[in-house]
This record gives sequence, structure tokens and C-alpha cells, in this order.
Amino acid sequence: MSSLTAETGLTPEAELLESHKKFMEDKSSSNFSSLNKIGAQQFEKLGYPNSKHEMFTFVNTKSVATGFVSAKGSEVNKGQIAEFVYSGCERSLVVLVDGQYRENLSDLSDLDNGVKLVSGEEALADSKIREYLESSVQDENDTFAAINAAFCQDGLFLDIPAKVVMQSTIQILAISSGANGENESSYPRVLVRVGDLAEAKIIVRYAGLKGNYFVNSVQDFLIGNGAGLGLVQVETDQKEARNFSKTRLILNRDSRFSGANVSYGSALTRCHLEARLKATGSEFRFNSVGVLEKKEQVHHYMRVYHEAAQCSSDMHFKNIVNDQSRSSVDGTVIVEQDAQLTNSDQLINNLLLSDEAHADSKPNLIINADDVKCTHGNTVGQIDEEQLFYLKARGLSEAIAKTLLTKSFAASIVETIEFPSVRKNVEETLLKKLEANDG
Repeated sequence: MSSLTAETGLTPEAELLESHKKFMEDKSSSNFSSLNKIGAQQFEKLGYPNSKHEMFTFVNTKSVATGFVSAKGSEVNKGQIAEFVYSGCERSLVVLVDGQYRENLSDLSDLDNGVKLVSGEEALADSKIREYLESSVQDENDTFAAINAAFCQDGLFLDIPAKVVMQSTIQILAISSGANGENESSYPRVLVRVGDLAEAKIIVRYAGLKGNYFVNSVQDFLIGNGAGLGLVQVETDQKEARNFSKTRLILNRDSRFSGANVSYGSALTRCHLEARLKATGSEFRFNSVGVLEKKEQVHHYMRVYHEAAQCSSDMHFKNIVNDQSRSSVDGTVIVEQDAQLTNSDQLINNLLLSDEAHADSKPNLIINADDVKCTHGNTVGQIDEEQLFYLKARGLSEAIAKTLLTKSFAASIVETIEFPSVRKNVEETLLKKLEANDG
């Protein structure tokens, strides 16, 4: 068990519980108080993880054991966030600053057809929502998701009614202000319910204004019968920042989820996704791309549970890893006994551009049914020398040839992103980072 700063000499558990005690004393009573207490209790059960913990085999958690100082929720104006708003989302924009919903920065004028959005504080006044969230925290298996529940002060609830087909793409922008010093933490919490036969597209983007901050977010997506959700999560944090996220998906009968993750690179990013295919005919699709350099890190921990028959899942990861950067994908598909006729594929591809870069892959299948079609694969390699020779023989410099090959490696994932403005931004960013290696 790692110890914290020499100033306190406390273990991470003791440091966090001490911070939580002060947090509860300082805050006024709110609808979040019960969730905060349950989160702290669950953290005590789980403990602070070390490298021997299954979920953190490839992640060094020492850098986020920094006292758990909650960000104050500084004032941010629209001019400061304008560059982080995607084209077409200006009138369907939801903004969180240091984990707290900011109505004055949000614009919901394109959200019609009975779509409901309220702050987390208001949402928890609803007994059904409170019961769901408290139950999910009591069953939480991720230490950092429990910490989120222990310290979160606000968030948002988005409810898309049955049969509503959203014409606008909703952007949820989670901004870290970094205004109150280094190592402060924020705890965004988002709950989205997509009603039966409804359709929605959502972009979740993380960004920071400055500082060495820590974002620890949790988001739940409840997808109704016959409903569809397209989701892309984009991490564009400051280079010194650390970003941990837990995404929980519940898929019901004939529901569809199409997701993507884009990692621009930061000091440490960890994405935990847990999907439960709970009824016949549900479909789960997920693609991820990351371009890492210097000492950037991105780690994925995926668990997909097939709990019903005739469901399908597909995951594809591509990481380009340069300099001393690190990536990892720990992905497991669990097929329960009643989940006959399951169809599942998982593929992890890593491209190493440096001898000091590191990529870990751990694809896994746990199959308890006998009539299934499940595959998984993994590749780790460098630029193909024959392809490089071919391009150089046609007059291209080695630097340009390498850029073309690395771009083409990522292209198959980038092209699957359903949101044109996100895809354009990703292509420009990938191009810039890859061309930086031409020298």
C-alpha cells in the first residue's frame, strides 16, 4: 500500500477519509449527503488500490493520491469555453465546471420534444433516481467511482422520453478550471435515461483551462427497449492533468449502443467501461483511438456482460504510442449461461513508434454458454518496413512516409466516429501530433 506525502504520513485510505470528514463538516445539508455517505462507506470496503489490484494492473495510482482536495467551482465565462464547443452543438450544450452544472454557460434551446435536463441536486429529489444512484454506489466495484460518490456535489440528469428522436447532438462539456492551485479534484456525475424507442447522440468532452488537476467522473446511461444511443467521449485535458472515468451502460431489449473514445494524451487517463446487455437483441459497439507521446498514458478497463440470448458486442482499439508513453487495454467479455447465440468480437492493435514506448493488452473471454461465436485478437508492432520501403521508393521522404503510415493505421477508427465536427477535430489533432515526429 502506497503512502501519501511525507507531510501527513497517512495511508491513502486514512487521507481520503479525513478529507471526507472535513468535506461533510464544511458542506451544508443537500440531497447529495446520503450519496456522499454511501460512497465513503463503499470506499472503506474496497480500499485504495495498488498494482496488485485487478483493475489497476497497468495503472500507478500514486499520482492521484494527492489529498482529494475538491475544486471550488470557480467562475468561468463563455469566452473561455468557446474553443471547446463543437460546431453544431452551440444550442444543445450542457456545461459542467469543476463537476457542477452551470446553467448560465449552457444553451438548451435546441432541446425540445419534452427532453428534460435538471441539475443533480434537483434530480436527487426524485425518489426513483435517488434509489437507482444509491443502489449503484452500494454495488460499486471501482474504488474511484466510490470516491466520486463520496465527494460529488452536483451533476446532471438528462431524460429523453420514449419515442423521441433527437435531431440535435447534445454536447456535455466538463471543464476543469484549475483556478485554485494544483492537485485539486472534481467529481462530475451524469445520469442519462433514453426512453423506449428513443434515439439520441451525445458527445462528452473533457477539457481544462490550466493546472495539474484530477477529474474523477462517473456517468450512467440507461437505454430503453428498442432505443439507440450514439456516444463519443473525448479527453482533451491539459497535458499535466489526470482523468479517471467510469461509464456504466444498461442495455435493454433490442437496444443499440454505438460508442467511441478519443484520447488526445495527458499525464494519466483511465477509462473504465462496464456494459450489461440485459435483454434479447441488444447490441454494443465500441471503438477507441489514442495517439500518445512523451510520457502520456491512457489505460482502458472494459467489462462487457452478455446476460441474455441473441446479443452482440464488438470492440476495436487502436493506439499509436511514441517516446516513453504507455497504453493498456484490459478487456473481458463475460457470456452468462443463458446468453446463447451470443456474437462477440474484440480486437486490440498497438503501433509502437519508439523502443521506449510501452503497450499492454489483455483481451479475455469468459464463456458459460455453449452456443456462441466469440473471438478476440491482439497485435503489437512497429511500422512495416516493406510498406515504408515501398513509399520511399516512390520519392517520399522517410518522415512523410512514416506519417502516412501512422495516419492510415488510425484512420479505420477515426472514420467510424458518427459526429462530423468531432471527426474533423480528431483528424486535425492526430495530424498535428504525428507530424511533430517528422523531425
